[in-house]
Amino acid sequence: METTAQRRRAVHVGLVLIGCAAALAALWLAREILLLGFLGVLIAVVFSFPVGWLSRVVPRGVAVLLVLVALVGAGIGIAALAAPTLQREVDELRERGPQAVKAFQGWLRRVQSSAGGTGGGQQGSAGQKAPEVAAKVGEKAVPALLAVVSGITAVVLVIVLGAFLVYQPDVYRRGVRLLVPPKHEARFDEAWRRVGEGLRKWVGGIIISMTLMGTLAGLGLALVGIKEWLLLGVLTFLGTFVPYVGAIASAVPGLLAGLAESPRHLLLAAAVYVGVHLVEGYLVQPLVMRRAVEIRPALLLFGQGVLGAVFGLMGTIVATPLLVCAQILTEYLWVERRLGKDPDHPEKG
Repeated sequence: METTAQRRRAVHVGLVLIGCAAALAALWLAREILLLGFLGVLIAVVFSFPVGWLSRVVPRGVAVLLVLVALVGAGIGIAALAAPTLQREVDELRERGPQAVKAFQGWLRRVQSSAGGTGGGQQGSAGQKAPEVAAKVGEKAVPALLAVVSGITAVVLVIVLGAFLVYQPDVYRRGVRLLVPPKHEARFDEAWRRVGEGLRKWVGGIIISMTLMGTLAGLGLALVGIKEWLLLGVLTFLGTFVPYVGAIASAVPGLLAGLAESPRHLLLAAAVYVGVHLVEGYLVQPLVMRRAVEIRPALLLFGQGVLGAVFGLMGTIVATPLLVCAQILTEYLWVERRLGKDPDHPEKG
C-alpha cells in the first residue's frame, strides 16, 4: 500500500510540475498581452476618477460613455489644433538632426585644432557619413509607420479594456475572489483594497507630475528660443511616466535641437532640463507624490533594468506601477502577515 501511495504521490507531483511548466510557458508566450492587460488596469484606474464623480449624478454606464466621448473629443480637438504644429516640428527636428551632429563634429575639430591634435581626417570622414546615416534612417520610415499603426491599435484596445473594467469593477473582483480558498478571502479582500488604493494614489500623482513637467519644459524651451518647444514639451510629458530613464531619454531630442541652433542654445536647453528636474525633485515629488507608494531609486532602477531586459520597452514602461503593486503585496502578505512586522518600523517587529 505504501508503494502504491508513493507512486500516486509521485505521479501527482509530476503532473503538478508539468502543469506549472506549461502555465509558465503560456504566460511567457502571452507576456505582451499580459502587459497590455496591466496597462488596461491602469487606464481603468485613470477612468475611475471622473467616472466616480459622474456616477454620483448619472448611472455608471452613462458616466463611462461620457468619459469616453470626452476623451475622444479632446483627442480630436488636440489633434486638430496641435497636429500641424507637431508635424512641422517633427520634420524640422528630423532635418536638423544631422546638422546638429555636423555642428558637434565641427566643434570637436576646432577643439582638437586649438589643442594641436590630429584626427580631423577621421572627423571629416564621420561628417561625410552623416548623409548616409540619414538615408538609412529614411529607409526605416515604412517599418516605423507600421509600428505606429500597431501602437495606435494597441492603445485603442487598452482604452476599451479600461472602460469595461471601470464599468463593473466588482464583477471582476468577485470573479477572482471565487478562485481564492474561503479561509484566505479576508486576506484577499485587504490585499485587493490596498493595491487599488496604492495604484489610485500613484496614478493621480504621476498624472499631475507629467502635466507639470511637460508644461514647464515646453515653456522653458520656448523662452530660450528652441523652435520645437511644443513637441519637446509633449516628449517630456510622456517621458515623466518612466522615472529617471524617461527623463533622460526625453531630454536628448531637446539637446539636439539646441545644438542645431548653436552651442549657446545647447547650454540653455540643458539648463532648462536641469531646472525642470530640480523642480520635480525638490517640489513636485515632495508635494504631489508624497502620498503615493514610495519606491527607493535603486530598487526602481533595478526593476526597470530587469523588466526592460525581459520584456523590452513595454516592460520598462510598466515597471514602476508593477513595482508599486509588488511592494504593497510584499509588505502586506509577507512582512505583516507572515513575519508579523510593521513595514514602516521593522525594528519594532
